[in-house]
Amino acid sequence: MILELFSMECKLFTKMDSYRLIEQKCDKKCLAPDERQRLNADIHYVFSWLIKTVKAVCPNLTEEDIVFCCLGKIGFDSLIVCHCMGCVSRQTINQRKYRIKKKMHEAHCDDLFELIFINH
Repeated sequence: MILELFSMECKLFTKMDSYRLIEQKCDKKCLAPDERQRLNADIHYVFSWLIKTVKAVCPNLTEEDIVFCCLGKIGFDSLIVCHCMGCVSRQTINQRKYRIKKKMHEAHCDDLFELIFINH
């Protein structure tokens, strides 16, 4: 059931303008601040169930961590995530993923981490 909900949210996101913008732009350059703001709004709209679930089981994640989780669930590679998050380095992306994994482990929700980042 959970995987189906995640899958439905991901499919819905592919219909959003933000997704098309990412496909067109993020392999070459970063999203502008207004584009990132729109992406965040679309992510919060589409991934409401995932966000609610993540906040409930791991409340110590930041808003940026949660957006990162949503981008991870979509399956974007690290370069695209870098550009979506505002041109941060791949090292920063790897560190964020590690910190999220650690926070989820501390909250005893390792399965959720796997559902988001490993099972696409």
